[in-house]
Amino acid sequence: MVGWARTTSRYRAPLVASSGSSVKSTLRCLSLVLLSASTLFAGGSLTVVVSDEATGNPVSARLEIFRGAPDGKLMPIRKTVPAGPSVRNDAIGVVIDRSLELSFPDGNYAFRLTRGPEYRVIRGTFVLERDSLDEHRVELPRMIDMLEAGWTSGDCLVAASPNSLPLRMAAEDLHVAAVLGHVNAKPIAGRDADDPPENTPCWIREDVVQDSGLVFYGVDSVALTERAGNDDAGNDDAGADVSEVGLPAVTRLAQVPRDSEVIHVAVENPFAWPLPVWLASGRVDGMFVFGDWLEIDRQRLSAASGRDPQPPRTDHPTELGRWAERIYWNLLESGLRIPPLAGSGSGRVVNNQAFGSANPVGYNRLYVANPLQRTSNPSGLMVQAVSSQEAWWQAAWKGHSIATNGPMLQATMNGEIPGHVFVAESGELLQLRPEVQLTVRDPVDYLEVICNGRVHYSARLDEFAKAGGVIPPLQLEESSWVIVRVATLYEDHFRAAMSAPWYVEFNGRGRITSEAVEFFQDWLREYELRLRKLPADELAVQVPFVRAARSFWQAQAAKVRYHDDDREF
Repeated sequence: MVGWARTTSRYRAPLVASSGSSVKSTLRCLSLVLLSASTLFAGGSLTVVVSDEATGNPVSARLEIFRGAPDGKLMPIRKTVPAGPSVRNDAIGVVIDRSLELSFPDGNYAFRLTRGPEYRVIRGTFVLERDSLDEHRVELPRMIDMLEAGWTSGDCLVAASPNSLPLRMAAEDLHVAAVLGHVNAKPIAGRDADDPPENTPCWIREDVVQDSGLVFYGVDSVALTERAGNDDAGNDDAGADVSEVGLPAVTRLAQVPRDSEVIHVAVENPFAWPLPVWLASGRVDGMFVFGDWLEIDRQRLSAASGRDPQPPRTDHPTELGRWAERIYWNLLESGLRIPPLAGSGSGRVVNNQAFGSANPVGYNRLYVANPLQRTSNPSGLMVQAVSSQEAWWQAAWKGHSIATNGPMLQATMNGEIPGHVFVAESGELLQLRPEVQLTVRDPVDYLEVICNGRVHYSARLDEFAKAGGVIPPLQLEESSWVIVRVATLYEDHFRAAMSAPWYVEFNGRGRITSEAVEFFQDWLREYELRLRKLPADELAVQVPFVRAARSFWQAQAAKVRYHDDDREF
């Protein structure tokens, strides 16, 4: 006998307003689907079948079951695919592939079922009693379909794992993944080889190598380690991490041709001590603003490797995420244009031992789109979905993206998606009108428009709604950058969404400030002090790159003075 109750609360308020020209904003605040404490009574085994509420089609999802209350012990589930990259499946649950038979000792249980951030979370309880067999069908409600809106989700850094990645991607509603090398996947129980998980598109690349906080895309891992002088280049583990070959990562970075269309490099660890050196190389194409320091199952107060947040410290679980954000803003203020990236983490599995993040794939993700010609879509957001894996990455490197580990944010500026460059001449007043669509699952702290590292607009969601969804336009008379961000009230770590920047050029010049240049010069000086503790032979390898970095940041400082003199003239 099965008893089931579900309570649903929805708030969907389309907000339309105009100020000079039409600006349309939509806010959707949606609650969890909550199953009451007396929901489901079953016997010794229970079969759960999952489908999409809107389509009725069976789907994969991520399932966590707890003994007793929701804060009880997370139960291991046999004959399932772990939701994380490793054998450590007791951390974040397992994949339920359309249906799953559960068999536990008699007693009370709680569960949590979800399918990535575009779906609501279903929570509930059930009781298992001896000699009873039951089946229950669960319909997962989708809050928003970002793919249908033109935004394709991707994870820019995924651990190689024997656990089926296509299945785990389907369970998180994720469509693109960059994997650290290749590991042969185990067969999926209940599926034939010609019966892959339904998840279109599903684009996976494995030409990705990590090295001490840098990630190289589009490279052969064996060739990379051979160039670095590694005698063990043929080792199976080389594809995941080549940081143990004895040379600093910057030596490999220096081998990458500038402006390469094949090889791209991203800073995975924005806290890394060599960051000013890497940025000075002119070979960095992206920086992670959401990475493995944001873990779904734990709090981090300090960087695992690198420069911690500067005093005064708050020791709040969100501090590390905000520190990464501040570093990225200083990067933009220092005259560099590097797009943000997001990835679930650099965890690895070696000999069944887990290293690094236990995030589900796509926990930190990047949504990417291509601009759409204004005449093609005069009434909606100006985006179109990418048509291939290559197009997704091209758009990501151009900054046509939004990074998130929670809120579903869509934003344009004067109808242009992130990454667009606006141009003007001295004496002009450039007006930018933000347009935002937001779907949230967690309570939101604020919605903000940031211009040049300062808050242009900040509002709680109720204030945003009362204002009719109108965000005051920006009035710009100098080179600038602008982003839109949303921060939630989630307390275990920084859970937010952030657009890539829009840029504004006056007289063909980007923005650069002395404060930001000094920020990285100070960082570089601290790094040099640390390097002086190295043995002489190891220090000698670093010296040319540090000297080049000094020269680069001195040149950036000179640009600031030149721009200041020009403005005075």
